Amino acid sequence: MLFALSFLALMLLAWPAQPQDAVINWTDVHQEIDGFGGSCADFHKAFSPKMVDFFFSTSGIGLSLLRVQVVPSAADCASFFVPNGGSCMAVPSGATILRGELSIAQQAVARGVKVWSAPWSPPASMKSNGSFINGGSLLRADYSAWADTLAGYVKMMNSNGVPIYAMSVQNEPDNAQSWGSATYTAQQMHDFVPHLYSALQSAGVGSTKIMIAEAAQWDFSLAAVAMDDPTVAGDVGILAAHGYGSARILAPRTYGKHVWQTENSSTSLTYDGSMKDGLSWASVIHRYLAVANVNAWHAWFLSDGPDYGGGTDNAALTDIDLNYPKRAYVIGQWSKFVRPGWYRIGVSYSFGPLGLTAFKDPDSRSFAIVAINPGRIRVRQTFSLNGFSTNAVTPWITSARLSLAAQPPISVSGASFTYTLPASSVTTFSGSATQSATNTGFTPKREWMTDLVSNR
Repeated sequence: MLFALSFLALMLLAWPAQPQDAVINWTDVHQEIDGFGGSCADFHKAFSPKMVDFFFSTSGIGLSLLRVQVVPSAADCASFFVPNGGSCMAVPSGATILRGELSIAQQAVARGVKVWSAPWSPPASMKSNGSFINGGSLLRADYSAWADTLAGYVKMMNSNGVPIYAMSVQNEPDNAQSWGSATYTAQQMHDFVPHLYSALQSAGVGSTKIMIAEAAQWDFSLAAVAMDDPTVAGDVGILAAHGYGSARILAPRTYGKHVWQTENSSTSLTYDGSMKDGLSWASVIHRYLAVANVNAWHAWFLSDGPDYGGGTDNAALTDIDLNYPKRAYVIGQWSKFVRPGWYRIGVSYSFGPLGLTAFKDPDSRSFAIVAINPGRIRVRQTFSLNGFSTNAVTPWITSARLSLAAQPPISVSGASFTYTLPASSVTTFSGSATQSATNTGFTPKREWMTDLVSNR
């Protein structure tokens, strides 16, 4: 009897499960996608061509956003970056950037990536504690001067072939740290934004979006005073926050702005490139997209290799020897296919083990369905296409065995297809809708919660 039960258990583990059909709804349109990205802050040299293509080309994982750091002054560069092996662009005055970061930004721009910037601190000379590090706040008397410095930085980057898409007021304004840092209250954030807006306009770079408030956790309270003032809110282009800590991943009030998650990583000191780690990040990305309705999602460091992050922790998309962890390929299950200007579309799937999101390009009629199977058994899943059809889809899989690997195309009969999803995997189905797809006249929706229930 015991043997029979054990044999049955083994058969159940090996046999594909059959959950409810998942319905992909072409006309149920949610948020626009601005992209997926990461940071090269503190990096000291350019990437190799192979690394550049892995990160920023759709032959790799196809990141479309890059975050770089504003170095506030030549004096701060000499004090805090040069001793660690970095060097900054020579500028007559004002803010600058590490040469390595500029080189990577130029490589990214050449591949169509949008670059945006964040200061870790104003110059020491403009702060209440007189230091680039250990917190301290921007002196009110220097609001205009610091705004002019940031606008000058944008012009400098433009002249070096790197248009700056957005400028964050401050990285983690709720965190005083032993590295570059500064703190703002919600009122100080409100008061500084008009100075920055005016400076960008005066410098001829007014198309650069202002981003607030980039708190360390998924919390937007430091943006509230600015956004509750219609005059100041009009100056803001993007609401942003990081993903650290225990804050729940919920949809914030958007005030009609795009919402970005701009930094997240493991805080473990031990490297883990496994699929188990990759699946944990698949769940996080899924919730930011399907529950928080973000327009963009960012990892932290792109690399922990020498001259880059240079660490043996679990914070980057490579290890110290430049090997790629599964989480890099997992991010690619979205970023390679879901391009800027696409929209998330609805998935009706209220019972089952999977995490499902779907996206479309309203212009080209391309679409992608991302399916997370976190369990230890295969799942045989049927996908029904509502409002569109297609002739075929191509599965791409990341699992313990595969890394963003294309599989043979699946012919689609009628408006549905069935596929067996491997255990502990992320699969993206890429396809193009036929002429029956409805593409015009939609109004994108911004919602507090999603109709997608999974990975709760």
